[in-house]
Amino acid sequence: MHITFGLTFTQYYVISILILSTILLLLRVIRHDIVGLLTIVLLTIGGVVPVDDALSFFGSTAIIVLASIMVISKVLEESGFIDRLADDSTRYLKNSIILILVILTIVSFASGFISDVALTAIFIPYMYVVSRNLKKRISKFMIPLSYAAIVGGRYTIFGTSTNLFIDQLWFEKFNEYLSVFQFIKVGIAIIAVSIPTLLFIYLIMPSRENIVTSIEDLKVGGYIIEAEVDNQCEWVGKTRSYIEKNYNVKIRAILPRRMARRRVITGGMTLVLEVPVEKIPSLTSIGGLKITPIEESKQAGELTEVLVPNGSRLIGSNISSEYVMSRYGVSVIGISSSGRRIYGRISHMTIKPGDALLLMGNEDSVSRFMSDYGLLPLGAKGARIFNVRKGMAALVALIAATVLSLIGFNTALSFMLATVALIISGAANYRRIYQYIEWPILVFMVGYLSLGYAIESSGLSSLIFNLIRGNLVALFLLTSLLANFINNMAAAAIMGPVALSFRNPLEALTIVAMASSSTFLTPYSHPANLLVYNIGSYKVKDYLIAGSIMLVVVMIVSLVIIKAA
Repeated sequence: MHITFGLTFTQYYVISILILSTILLLLRVIRHDIVGLLTIVLLTIGGVVPVDDALSFFGSTAIIVLASIMVISKVLEESGFIDRLADDSTRYLKNSIILILVILTIVSFASGFISDVALTAIFIPYMYVVSRNLKKRISKFMIPLSYAAIVGGRYTIFGTSTNLFIDQLWFEKFNEYLSVFQFIKVGIAIIAVSIPTLLFIYLIMPSRENIVTSIEDLKVGGYIIEAEVDNQCEWVGKTRSYIEKNYNVKIRAILPRRMARRRVITGGMTLVLEVPVEKIPSLTSIGGLKITPIEESKQAGELTEVLVPNGSRLIGSNISSEYVMSRYGVSVIGISSSGRRIYGRISHMTIKPGDALLLMGNEDSVSRFMSDYGLLPLGAKGARIFNVRKGMAALVALIAATVLSLIGFNTALSFMLATVALIISGAANYRRIYQYIEWPILVFMVGYLSLGYAIESSGLSSLIFNLIRGNLVALFLLTSLLANFINNMAAAAIMGPVALSFRNPLEALTIVAMASSSTFLTPYSHPANLLVYNIGSYKVKDYLIAGSIMLVVVMIVSLVIIKAA
């Protein structure tokens, strides 16, 4: 049955669902995963997408690979590898421009394998250190940081959810998957040109005071912790001033007291250190330096900062990690310095209102301890203990899955085996495995895979193709606008089927992949942008100016590389 303007009833129905879901995403009145579910229900009720086909997307390669990557990247994130890499960069690189370029490069390439948001969160503390060392406002650094995380992931198929989405569209059309490194040439070229562009954006960013608006913006200056030095430690033979200068720590006391007057560090000393929480992962990686009581409970994995408010049952008591460990399975690693004078071991310090404590233990134990003693969480992100075994396991699993995919082994099965191997090896905590996966993203992706199927099968993709007249520039601009102001997955779902109508569908689909990942224009276009929004005290116009520059750069590089191929 045809209606006016030459559209069929099915096409009008799909357009209506597309408009409804777009409005819901723009208004943000309900979560995006609910929008995805609603889309599936309406498409199946209308008979546009068969029920079996809609449900089959839950088990599609794109969904399985994305879920597996979430687990692998979370294990790699928890290992402290990226923290250590960032810390070494800030320690050894003294030239400010080179340091910024190196950090942005690390973030860009790492985002091909780790969540953009996780990378941005990991590097925020280091940008604080860089901004302080360079005597620059933090607002100069935050937008370049989030953009570096966004721009990098596109060079692998599993680096972004939109790439996986596009890979699934290609399979539905041609019954074969794209190579894991299908977009590597254009992706690397974009990174290469974007890094100096981000340096330019750093130079033009406004210098604004950052405002503390909530408890999560508060920063503890440093924690008092204890570290035992054995004879094999790399600190042995180094002077106190050398350690403080090169490792960004302050030695507040040396125990036993009879060793305190020695000019150099020797084995057998216990150092009472004042250290920023973000430095702890790198300290735990130093051979022969034992952060007590971390060595006895290294499997606990993550540190949590808590605040002791008025009325807490801990006020007036001494730190006694043995008691806490026996009752809750939680260790007190350190206490905020707050200008304290140090007379002995930190376990003898008296807890006062306003103190911050550094706790280590599993999530349930720490939560129970905080509840019983009336403690408040300080900051959303804990520090990670450097764990070589966990980090190597994650890297090996990722490389193995990638190699298996490249040699022709089933991609979904390759990444599932990698995830199972991490669980069996103990690198991934099986009790938390479902917490590693961002289920709303997967559900939303399934909903829009169904929508992409409907756009292709109803013939709407051909109509949109005729409207843009097969122009790659128009394809890029329309896709990027949809990605920035609606949703990157929605942009891929709408424009992916259109790209498949081009004379060279792979060329056009590459344009859609690059455009749908270019979410730079607003703080709400990407979670990484939103993460740095308040920290940098930004305005929307800051994103519009910097984002427009990045969008033009990505578009030009994409078109040049694709046409040159």
